[in-house]
Amino acid sequence: MKVHNSLYACWNQKLFRMCENCFKNEIDSFPTEESWIRFDLELTKKLGTQKIKHVQFKPDGVRDKDDGEYIYQCNSCHQKWKLKDPDYSFRGYFLKMKDQ
Repeated sequence: MKVHNSLYACWNQKLFRMCENCFKNEIDSFPTEESWIRFDLELTKKLGTQKIKHVQFKPDGVRDKDDGEYIYQCNSCHQKWKLKDPDYSFRGYFLKMKDQ
C-alpha cells in the first residue's frame, strides 16, 4: 500500500505540474485596458528572457488591416498559445492552442 501511494503521488504530481515559463491561465478576454497592459508587460518579459517565442502570425483576412492571431510557443514545455489583441469593443483573448 505504501508503494502504491508513493507511485500515485508521483503520477499525480506529474499530471498537475505546470510549466513555470508558461502562462498559468488562459484569458478569454481583457475586460479593461489595465488588464491588457499588465498582460502585455508579462508577455514582453517572457519574450525578453526567451521563456516564450513568437512563432507565427495568422492574418484573419480582413482587408486593409493587419489584424489576426499571434502564435507563441513556450521554449520549455512547447505549449502553443494564440493571442488576439483587443480592439475597441472586441476585448481580445490569449488561449492555449488545442491541436498542436
